[in-house]
Formats: sequence, C-alpha cells, structure tokens
Amino acid sequence: MFAAASVRRLLEEALDQLRDAGEHAELAASRDLDQARNLAAAAAPRFDVVIAAGGDGTVRAVATGLLQAGENGAALGLLPLGTGNDFAAQLGLPDLVTAVVALQRSDERRVDVIQVRNSGGGSQPEHYALLFAAAGFAPALLLATSPRLKRWLGRSWCYAAGFFRALPGFQAPQFTVRADGREFRGRYFHVCAGNSAQAGGGVMRLSPGARMDDGWLELCLIEALGKAEIVRRFPQLVRGTFPGHPKVKYFPGRELAVESATPRPLALDGDVVGVTPATFRVLPGALRVVAPVAGRGR
Repeated sequence: MFAAASVRRLLEEALDQLRDAGEHAELAASRDLDQARNLAAAAAPRFDVVIAAGGDGTVRAVATGLLQAGENGAALGLLPLGTGNDFAAQLGLPDLVTAVVALQRSDERRVDVIQVRNSGGGSQPEHYALLFAAAGFAPALLLATSPRLKRWLGRSWCYAAGFFRALPGFQAPQFTVRADGREFRGRYFHVCAGNSAQAGGGVMRLSPGARMDDGWLELCLIEALGKAEIVRRFPQLVRGTFPGHPKVKYFPGRELAVESATPRPLALDGDVVGVTPATFRVLPGALRVVAPVAGRGR
C-alpha cells in the first residue's frame, strides 16, 4: 500500500519481481495516511505481509493499522520510496533492491514500538511511532520542512533547511515531564522519547545509542537555549554528541509523560500528530517486520 502516486511505477516493478518469485501480491492506493492506516487494518487478517511503499509517514500509518488489527495480523513489509526512509534504513533496507530481496527471503524480526496516548482531545486518542515521539521544537521543524523543500533539497538538506526556517519564530514551551518516577519542570527546547538513533533522512543522530529491539527508549530533555547558542550547537545535534551538555538530560527509560498549560503539537516520526498532554511508552517487540534478522538495529 502506498500514499504517493509518484511511486507507482517503481512499486509495480518491485511487485512484478515478487510475483515472478511466486508471491501473490495486490496493490492498494491510499489518498492519505488515514486511509493507508485503515487499508492496512482491513488487509491484516487476509495477508501474511502488508507492504508500506513510501517514506516514514506511510510506514508509520501502515504499522498503526497492523497494530490496531491485533497480534494475529500480518507482518509489516517495506519498500523505501519516501524522503527519509529512516525506519527501513535502520533495519538494513536502504534501497528497493535490498527490500525486495528481504521480502523474497521472508525473514522476520520484532521491533519495539512507541505507544502515544494523547489525552488532549481529538478523534484518535492513541497513536504509534517507530522512530521517535517528541514535543517542543521537532513539530515546528517538521511543519517548516514543506513538500516543496523536500523536492528541492532532497533528504540530505531539507530537514536542516527546515531547522533554520523554524528556529526564528520558535519559543521554548513550559513543560512538566515525568519519566520513570522522575519529574522535571521548566522551559524545554526539546522533549523526546527515541526508539531509533537516526532521523531526518539519516542526517541527524536524534537519539544516539537507541536500539529498536532492546525494550528501552532513549529519553532526552533539552532546556531552553538562546537562538545563537542553538545555532552554535547545531553540529552537535546533527552528530548526536549533545548528551553531556549541562542543559541536556539524556537517559534510558520506558515511559515519558509530557504536559503543558496549553496544548502543544507532537512530532511522531515524520508527522505532526496529536497534542499534549501525552504519554509515550515503549511496547517491546510489538511489531513484526520483514527485514534481515542481522539488520543494523538503531
């Protein structure tokens, strides 16, 4: 199942290879990510594998549908055809060739999932993320990284450009954060529960040391910083060397709750979805994925 019409030709070529190998495959096109989620949930009882063809947003939507369908549903397959493709890359599937080979081999592994319970209202109080769940600057960055910017600059530069587009107008919100029995209050630039080391098309090491199969999240709280300080520290954010800074708290945990006086948006993988207050909790091994068993993890 895929969300972008532009990937149809590449997708059909990949599916032809699977059919030539004796696999039965059906194609379903979605208008948007909500429909992709619903199609995946409906397909889960009928198929062994439901393949997400697109980027991390499409993958998250399809994975959500499979998780909502229950434990006995299909495994998640991947054809990385989006901008970032971070989830696929972290599992050792950086391109279509390796992804098709993995589907032909049918190797499976289990990965952890971030359950996001959003008590701030909305029609869908529960969401899932595969890479990270964050409040603070991350939603502003994603909103500033427009589809046009992605087309012009590609995965290597679009998120860095979005970073500097979002920064001038951003003010660090006042948050109350509770994590594994600890409580923190203050103005925070970034509050994040990370399940994958890399994000932003592999450009940013958002959660250094994170692994998608260890049953833990890497929790990060970055206190409010001046704009000039943020610009100076941007290389550290990209390289993942920010832990150890006096305004950074970075530690493993299994759950993080974030509250604010007024609802603030959340970033889940590559999408802005839901608002605070919210709770991020790891679900160990909750998702079956067709990927090399010896893949690179996070």
